[in-house]
Amino acid sequence: MVTEMSRKASDPEIIILGSGLGGLIAGTLLSRRNHSVLLLKERDYQRSYTEKGYRFIPFSSLSEKRLKRAFLQRLSQALNLSLASEWQEGVDSTLREERPRRKDLDVRKQKVAFQVILPGGRIDLCSQESQFQREWSREFPKEVIQIKKFYEEMEDLRQLLIRMKAKEGPWSFFPLRPRSLLNRWLPFKRLQQERIDERLSPLSREFRQFIRLQLLAWGNLFSEKLPIALAAYDLFPNEELNELIPSVDLEKLEEKILKEFLKTGGRVEEIDRMERVSRERRKGFIISLEGDQRVFRSKLLVLNLPLHRSLKLMDGGKRRLSRWGKRIRPLYVLIPFFLGIHENVIPVGMRDLLISISNLEKPYHTGNLLFLSISPKGHESSAPGGRRALTVESLVPLEEWDQTSLSEHQKAVMKHLELLFPFLENYIDFSNFSWAREQVPHWSYPHFLFEITSKFRWREGIVPIRMSRNLYFVGKENFPYLGLEGEVFSGLMVAEQILQKYR
Repeated sequence: MVTEMSRKASDPEIIILGSGLGGLIAGTLLSRRNHSVLLLKERDYQRSYTEKGYRFIPFSSLSEKRLKRAFLQRLSQALNLSLASEWQEGVDSTLREERPRRKDLDVRKQKVAFQVILPGGRIDLCSQESQFQREWSREFPKEVIQIKKFYEEMEDLRQLLIRMKAKEGPWSFFPLRPRSLLNRWLPFKRLQQERIDERLSPLSREFRQFIRLQLLAWGNLFSEKLPIALAAYDLFPNEELNELIPSVDLEKLEEKILKEFLKTGGRVEEIDRMERVSRERRKGFIISLEGDQRVFRSKLLVLNLPLHRSLKLMDGGKRRLSRWGKRIRPLYVLIPFFLGIHENVIPVGMRDLLISISNLEKPYHTGNLLFLSISPKGHESSAPGGRRALTVESLVPLEEWDQTSLSEHQKAVMKHLELLFPFLENYIDFSNFSWAREQVPHWSYPHFLFEITSKFRWREGIVPIRMSRNLYFVGKENFPYLGLEGEVFSGLMVAEQILQKYR
């Protein structure tokens, strides 16, 4: 295949720097269309941690632990791979374990996305409307009428967005802003411009926090000023909650896509520290390594690593990238803490995926806010029999990371955990906090919560897919409010744009 990207036989047309899911998706689609693609992977970065029969996978948001079946099916279709079927056995076994004794109850209507724990209360995000209403009515009895009206407004907006999404073609995982020429012909009313914080202002502090935690848990964006339409898209419950796939192993999903990438002719090379990424005028990019004689050249470069770390590497074109780096920046780094625990320490009614805040008056960091993932009961690939793998994510301000005492931070996290798990100290097989100290400094480390410093149009994304001539970006900063869905969507968009340009 001869294209205007043709290079020397030894040089790839496209280099993907980083091995995240979005880059893998883009690389697979491009290599399948006969483009030569090289994926550069950091040698020492670990995607997971194993010890004594336990297996832990850090995560950036709860969306990486609960995939929508329809979402996974659309991804399978785009990649022409069977990605959903291998989790059916795990879904069926979970349903059997959770099946109630009353035969007249429909188990599928009782799916729970995750659990929100507030001081003195906990709420399950249920798919069944009546059950979910009982949940929030119990916790917020003085606001039932106001909250019901709020959810009715959210549902109207959600249905509008679903109709918009259906009009935007098979690639659309998400309702993007239509072109202005077409916008006049779409039979939809305009979306509300109100922000979620403005809409929530008449409601109690506890309910406002409940909504904020949901939005924070499902994406990678720390903001109280999201457009209300975006909040409606992200908030649960909705009809897709009935088809959530529990306990998806994101690392195994990436491995399956990587195998397809290699099968289609893509190449992978492991590298250590990079020295810089330079732009050659009209010739593309040069990637040089620290302490390594190898040099990699390509016509196109796809950055698949956190934007703030890309900025430190770029030599040419740094000013344009800095513009986007100032618009969105990492506020917190998510620190994983691993515990092997006994099953009988888990309180009755606690879900295997939850977000918990211990004090509404304090900031989210220093162990006050935790994301927790507990491996499913009976899954011996994650923990030995009678045991569970508990992954706890806490927040540390990025600017304070180098000065943070991890031992003191660990104490704060344990204090919070002991409120959730009574007598926890008696049921721990082991705990590990050192993985974070070793892995966070790697350029591949992807687990951050971002803040926005200026206004943005949420249906257009925040960081553009194409950043400059022949330079593309795929990562959590494109659509940080969509979590994993946004990362996948950006990978599909990068592949589509490159294929349209170089057919």
